[in-house]
Amino acid sequence: MEELDSPFLGAQPRATLLAAFEVLLPDARVAESLALEVDRVLSGQDPELAEQLPTALLLLEHTAGFVGFHRMDIGRRQEVLKAWESSPLGVRRQVFQALRRTAVMSFFASPESWSAMGYDGPLVGR
Repeated sequence: MEELDSPFLGAQPRATLLAAFEVLLPDARVAESLALEVDRVLSGQDPELAEQLPTALLLLEHTAGFVGFHRMDIGRRQEVLKAWESSPLGVRRQVFQALRRTAVMSFFASPESWSAMGYDGPLVGR
């Protein structure tokens, strides 16, 4: 991942977001650009609302083991997220759902992922 200054998240939370997106997205090749786009969008949001994602990412990063979530291999990250999806702890399920929704909404909104779905883009503007 490029070491760019993040508009909102900062390098560490963005690395965790990217690591989650690589697991959650149907096309992991677009994970980095979508993580950057989510970060850019967050910088223009209501600060109270925008602070919730970094908090969730911090929780994921530091409760996923001593290694840190973003440093795990992809197979281990898949196991962690699968466990969080059905965790008895409500906060873990909420973090999983928030990350999955963010990943899916970002993916479907991104023009660079449209070809992977066989979508030619909106008719308006062609």
